[in-house]
Amino acid sequence: MSKTVRLDGDVVVVTGCTRGFGRVLMSDLAHAGARVVVSSPWKDENDELVDEFKRAGLTAIACLGDVTDRDQMRALAGAAIEEFGRLDVWVNNAAFETPGMARSLEYGDEAFDAVTGVNVIGTYNGTMAALRIMLAQGSGTIINVTGRGDDLRPALYTNPYGASKAWIRSFTKTLRGEYAKQGVHVVGFNPGVMTTERMDRAEAEQLADVDPRLQKVYPVVMRVLGDPPQVASARLVRFIAAGAAAKHGELRLITPVKVAKGLGAEATRWGRAKVDDLRG
Repeated sequence: MSKTVRLDGDVVVVTGCTRGFGRVLMSDLAHAGARVVVSSPWKDENDELVDEFKRAGLTAIACLGDVTDRDQMRALAGAAIEEFGRLDVWVNNAAFETPGMARSLEYGDEAFDAVTGVNVIGTYNGTMAALRIMLAQGSGTIINVTGRGDDLRPALYTNPYGASKAWIRSFTKTLRGEYAKQGVHVVGFNPGVMTTERMDRAEAEQLADVDPRLQKVYPVVMRVLGDPPQVASARLVRFIAAGAAAKHGELRLITPVKVAKGLGAEATRWGRAKVDDLRG
């Protein structure tokens, strides 16, 4: 994170921030000068991350944050006010990925309920807790993380997840229209395809089971569209620091320009591979 991107004094809550993208984002926010409230359902992970931040001279507190628990979300928002006196940014990051890949009927009720409980109900719970406080203070930004399926394209073999992200996008757009004139800006953030070695390998193996044809396409898609989570985090922190939420209701990292560049790089890679084959 560039030292020129600053959020000095801003109070920020990120749900589900002790692992994955949330942890990267929370670290970038804290190092940009924000006063952060670390939140997840796991007390030991919360405390560990806060200790890490404090050793680096950063300002952070911990609070339990199971997004499916409405009372915990209200307590989380209250902890920010009690400790820092305000709440500037709330990021609904906590998400439950579809367990494996399968056709919709094969998931069963429990999988749909688990995904919906975190992604839909959890986003609602967090948003309502933050919204009440931000309306009372007359300002604030709520950022809802969307993702695959939010554009209503088929999210094949991940239907519970894709449908939940479509709901979040609709929910976010409606809230923005309702409350922007009261100083609270609700924004949708689609971080695009974030790559990790473990995730990429696991998803490729699952695709082989449900649709072998997609297994061949998957690595190409990841090369064209994928970025490490640090890229999405840096873009979101810059967006927040610039005050862009007042003008822009969405930040989407997969754009036509990105796709074109990715395809160009893939074509170059393919061409070099063919030349190497001929030389070999």
